[in-house]
Parts: sequence; C-alpha cells; structure tokens
Amino acid sequence: MYKVALPLPPSPVTLVLPLVLPVMVALLLLMPPFLYAAAASSLAAHELSFLVLSQPAKFNAARARSLRYSIVEQLKELTQPDAGGPNEPDNVFLSHELFPDNDGAWAITPVLRHVRTSLLKATHRTARWLIICEEQSHVNVSLLAHHLAKEDYREKLFLGYPLHDREATIIHHFAFFKNPSSFLYPYVRAGVALTVPLVDHLVELIPLVPLSDFFIDAAHEFALLLWRQGTGYPLQPRRYFCAKPAPGCAIQALFQGAAVPGAPARGAASGEMTVSCGRKPTSIEHIMFAVKTCHKYHRDRIPVLKHTWTRFVEHLRYFSDASDHTIPTVVTSVPNTGAGHCAKTLAILRLIRDEIRFNATLQATVRWVMLVDDDTILSPSSLVRFLSCYDPDRDLYLGERYGYHLMSTDGYNYVTGGGGIVLSVAILDALQQTCECPAPSSPDDMILAACLQRLGVRPIHSSLFHQARPSDYAPELLDPLRTVSFHKHWQVDPHQVYNRWFRQSDEQYHFTTVVSGSPSGPSLPSDGAGKLQPRVADDAGERVSHRCATYQQPAVAHMVSNRNENDSIRELRQRVDDDKASTVHRPGHDNDDDDVHLRPSHHRRTSRTAPPVTDASQHNHILRTRWCESNELQSNSDHLLLHQKNLPETANIIKHSDL
Repeated sequence: MYKVALPLPPSPVTLVLPLVLPVMVALLLLMPPFLYAAAASSLAAHELSFLVLSQPAKFNAARARSLRYSIVEQLKELTQPDAGGPNEPDNVFLSHELFPDNDGAWAITPVLRHVRTSLLKATHRTARWLIICEEQSHVNVSLLAHHLAKEDYREKLFLGYPLHDREATIIHHFAFFKNPSSFLYPYVRAGVALTVPLVDHLVELIPLVPLSDFFIDAAHEFALLLWRQGTGYPLQPRRYFCAKPAPGCAIQALFQGAAVPGAPARGAASGEMTVSCGRKPTSIEHIMFAVKTCHKYHRDRIPVLKHTWTRFVEHLRYFSDASDHTIPTVVTSVPNTGAGHCAKTLAILRLIRDEIRFNATLQATVRWVMLVDDDTILSPSSLVRFLSCYDPDRDLYLGERYGYHLMSTDGYNYVTGGGGIVLSVAILDALQQTCECPAPSSPDDMILAACLQRLGVRPIHSSLFHQARPSDYAPELLDPLRTVSFHKHWQVDPHQVYNRWFRQSDEQYHFTTVVSGSPSGPSLPSDGAGKLQPRVADDAGERVSHRCATYQQPAVAHMVSNRNENDSIRELRQRVDDDKASTVHRPGHDNDDDDVHLRPSHHRRTSRTAPPVTDASQHNHILRTRWCESNELQSNSDHLLLHQKNLPETANIIKHSDL
C-alpha cells in the first residue's frame, strides 16, 4: 500500500501577498519625507542649524565657544561615517561672530534675514530646523534630533518652553492685561525650534509689519510678531525643552553653576560648566555705589536703603539736589527733573571720577562704579560674584540690555538704569571728555550708551539685573541664588523683596569675608548679641583726606591693530602708551606679576613726583593741578561740573529729536 503526499492548500498570506506588495511599495514611494525621518527615529546632523545668542566679552564668548564645541562634537557622533557632507560640522553659529557689527542680533528679528542667508549656503541646503539658544543652554543633540524627527518640518512650527506673565507687566507694555497668562512666549535659554518654512515666512513678513523702536524682551516681542493678533503661529509647547536641568531634556536652561543630570563635566555640558572666572575675584571694597536721589524721596526711599543692602557695602554715596547731613548727601548742583536726569547722571560720574582721582585710598581700591536709583533693590554679594568674571581694567559697561532702533543702521543697545549700571573705573575719564546731554532731561541711560558706543564700548548684558519687580517676570527667568537687582517700590514691600531674594546671601557673604577675618569686605556695626544693625548716617566718617596730587593723563597715540574682542577704541589708542610704560617701577611690588597682568600701565600707580602736564589743550582733558585736603564735594561743585565744550556735531550718533 502506497502513501500519496497531497499538496497543502495555499495559506491566506501566500494568496494575499502578491496583491498587497505592489500597494505597499507605492505607499512607501508616496510617503512624505518627514515620515521617513520618523521611521529612522532621528534627524541627520545636516538637517539642524544652531544659532547661539552670544556676546563678545571674553567671559561670555568663552562660554559660547564651549557650548559650540559641545554641539559640534555631538553632531559628529550623529553623522554616519559613510554620509556625505563636510567632516567638521559648520552649522553651529555664534551671533557675536556671525554679526559682529550688528547690535540687534540678541533680539533675533533684526538679523533673521541674515540668518536665513546663512542657512542657504551650499552646506546647509538640507537644513530643516533652526535652533536658537543661549550661551547658558545645555543641548543634547541626539535627543533633540530624535524628538524633532517626529515633527513635520514642512509645516510652519514654532516650538519651545512656554512662559507667561503672572500679571500685566510694564516690560511687556501691559499686553493682555485682561488675561496675561493667555499668551505664551518662549524661554530662549531652554531652546527655540523654528522650521525653515516659518523662517522664510518671517523674512517676508518683517518688512510689512510696523515694529516698535524699542526692544526690551526679545522672546516676548518675537512671539508677538509670530502670533499676529491670533492669525499667525503661536508658540507650541514641547516637554523636551526644559526650564531647569532634568533627565530626558533635549535643551535645558542652566543658571550659573547648575549641574546637568547624567552629563559629564566636559563635552556635552554647557559652556557655563567649563568656563571659570578671573584669577583675582572682586570684593565689596572694589565697588563704589552711587545712589541717585532727590529731596522728594529723602524720607521714604533712603531709609529703605539704609535698612537693606547698603548695610553691606564699603563705598557709598547718595547724590541729590538738596543737602541733607543726616543721610549725608552729595549735592550735584543740578536741579532735579521729572524724567531723564541726563545732566544729573553725568554730574554724578564727574564727582566720582574726581573723588577717586584725588583720594589715594579710593584710587588704590575702587575698580567699579555702580549707578543705581533710590528705589533699586540689590544684592552686593551677588554683584561681587558677577563682577569677578570680568576684568575691571578693561573699558566695560554692564547691566540689563535694552535696544533702540535696532531695525535700522543707527540703532544701538543701552543698559537700562533702574536695574543698575555698572562701569569700570577705567572708562570714566574718556567718558567725561566726550559726553554731553542734549538737554538736562534727556534719558540718561540712553545718552550714556550713545556716548560709550562712540568710544567703541558696548554693553554686556546680564539677565541677573532687572528693571522691574520680581512679579513682572516669569518665575523661570529669576535665578534664586545669583540675581543682582530689582527695581521699583510700586505695589510691593521693598523690605520683603530684599529679605526674600538677597538678605541670606548678603549676610552669609558678610560673615565669611568680614567676621571670619578676611582682609577685604564691608565693616558692619552690630549689637552685643551680634545682630546686624542698619548702616547709620555716618558715612562721611569712612572718607579720608585727599592727598595733594598732580594728575597726568597719558598722551593719545595713533591707532594700532591687534584688536581683540574686549578692546574698545580708547584702549587701542592707549596700547602704545601701555607698552612704553610697562616697565614702570611700583614700590613694594617688584615681583607682583599678577597685579601687572590685571592692571594696564595707564592705570598703574606711578611716583607722585611725576612732572605735571602744563599744556591742557595738548591732551584735551580737564586738569585738577592742585586740590588738597578737600573732601567736601558739595563745596567744589562749580569746579566739578565743568565739562568740555565745542564737541563736533557728528559726535552725536543718537537721534535726539526722537527722544
């Protein structure tokens, strides 16, 4: 008997596959490219372009370059070995390098067309996304590529971490006052992602939309431009953009000293983690605090200052239009104006400059001047930490940056006065010789910036300074440990603001630098129990008699090259003088290499027997040949208010009629 093998019936899969396979191939051919990317679960390195909002100051530029290095190294790892394109990714840009002569790069809108042009270069034609972040951002490129691969790059997308106002705020012109939390704007430090189609749309839109002359909060203003009264493209929140370090974040904002979970100390970490400050930190005795006040506020604002931050400072002056020995005030002899205060501010800077010049003790210690309003609330200890990252022997100008006319060629940035204006003592002489007020009531912070820009000095921005109250900012924007200042007493208790944000830090700094026996720091009276006491009105007691001195300013040399990112025009002119005077002997400092490095020769102390300059016109500056044993600045106001005349018309780069 034989067994016959009968064929099995065909399975359903075998029968259907010939029919389904052509359909599947057709669907794959018709699949949009972004679905291919999603299937691959990640974008390619050449599909991402990064713009890091950076600044040319040495410390800031170092942080930005460290972040760029981190992103570039990660892009190399993302690139397949057999993939085409350049070996070294060139799609990571620093704004201060890409736009060295454009003051509006930080505001994004003024340079967006130029950014698009950069994206259209041959090596960037395949770019799908523009990623904008800051020098204090941490970027995980692989996670970012993975998440963005799930988005449709052909759409006009605006992605980021959402911020909103807790109440209608002056810094946003009280927009959305009926429902402030309804409008979302991005936290740029946490990253912003724009598709290229949206960038193209904006480039076409910007010339057609009227924009404000002032840029205050670039993120809010950029979001308003995109929103277009509800007819445009609102911010779409994404969880992989993070306001603080956390696992799983593609881009996260870092405050100074913050650690990134799971990240090494180098490589993938942000530049903030790899860049250290100067070798010689700032101490409180290096800062002169100048408070602008007037008779109207002597009784309500000055007591607040005396019971809060001024208890912890070493050099303090109250400048007013009226004499008050109980404070005491320094009279400027400039009548108070309702707004602007330009003449008053320049008079204050002249008074400070001359006091430092003819006071040997101040001349040897004071490196910085901080100009504040009488309703500015600040932390001296946070300011000390912040300034330790900058060289006071440079021509520096720091604070919270605003912009004016940035969409035009004559625009410029300025440090807004309410949060405090910090100037290095090195720049005071040149500033006083070249700056005048169009009118006594002209805006002092803007005129000051215009004068400094003429000298080649541009502001260094820090988000630690604030023109408004804490409630005017989204909580994510406020550094709980390092914030330097707030402004205004309106509808807030300034004592509570100080206690909440600054008191603990200032007290800790005081006890570690003074009580512990450190040679520098403010002296503070205390009662028998060691309780801190308010600074009383005996500030004049710290002043010492001026020595008789003859001031000699270095001769102006010709312009030289070799300019670096920190050089101002004035510094270039003095480079030759520095070289000639580099061998000046300082008694008691024969081997003080560190001090020689930190203090250029035109600021080093030479012998008091140096021959006086007899021809004032030759060097174009104001001379104080004999001024001895006089420390009462009020009695010398007529002399101190002298200033240069006959400035050329071209010296004014600001449109004063617009102010």
